[in-house]
Amino acid sequence: MRFRAALLLVCASLATASADTSQQEADKLFAEGRELLTVKKDSKAACEKFEAAIKLDVTATGTMLNLGLCYENLGKYATSLKWFRRAQAAAAENKLAEYENAAKDHTTQIISKVPILKLQVEGPADTEIRIDGEKVDPTSYGRVEADPGTHEIVGRAAGRKKVVQTVELQDAESKVLSITLTETAVPVYIDRGAGRRRGAVILGAAGIGALAFTGVFGYVEKKTYEDLNNSLDEANAARDRLKYIGTTVFVVGVSAVAAGVILYMTAPGKEQVSDGTAFAPVITNEELGFSVSGRF
Repeated sequence: MRFRAALLLVCASLATASADTSQQEADKLFAEGRELLTVKKDSKAACEKFEAAIKLDVTATGTMLNLGLCYENLGKYATSLKWFRRAQAAAAENKLAEYENAAKDHTTQIISKVPILKLQVEGPADTEIRIDGEKVDPTSYGRVEADPGTHEIVGRAAGRKKVVQTVELQDAESKVLSITLTETAVPVYIDRGAGRRRGAVILGAAGIGALAFTGVFGYVEKKTYEDLNNSLDEANAARDRLKYIGTTVFVVGVSAVAAGVILYMTAPGKEQVSDGTAFAPVITNEELGFSVSGRF
């Protein structure tokens, strides 16, 4: 019992030390972010510091508020609004009236600047829409807040061809975007056993060639052996060639055919790797191939 109590105490001490270290690092990153934001006026670098800090202390209301500030300076109003809302909620929960009021004021100031996408989606029930890789909740299709700039919208559903669209949004702009997934996708297959079967056919053909050679060779040598016009030495030489060369080539031929059959029969068949919802060729200066993603 004493040992267990001591072990628990050590574990608790280590956990506390780890938490203290994380908090110290979060505080350090926050201070660096504040200097970048207020003194050096480098909002982009400040956002990076605050993003790193919030990962270490996810409840830090001050960090949330400053993330909203630096993204507002960068003109990323949707991202800024997200952090101000989180800061406002956290401040209200912790009764931090000053932080809550600051977040509320900034939210009021920038909400009219946020571009809005209204998605009109036509497709199966399992349709998935992603904007810049982030999944959109179907309940938000009528109002999707996005940062100004260029965005990639991807729609996909099982058995339907993937739809990719690009949209450019300006400050305070509202756009309606129709996404229709009605075209049936062509399933994508790969044949992992094609190489083995090709090798099996080559090996089997070589084996058959060896057996054919054995047949012709054996016939010629047998005729030589049975020819009464040949001397005894010539007959014995023909017999030895048939025995050693013919037999060896025959064994090799049979083995090659057997190995070819085994390789062919055990080769993997065609395998469906995608339902076609997210399959695209990749052609660059460095590679030629295919990009496969989606439902497997």
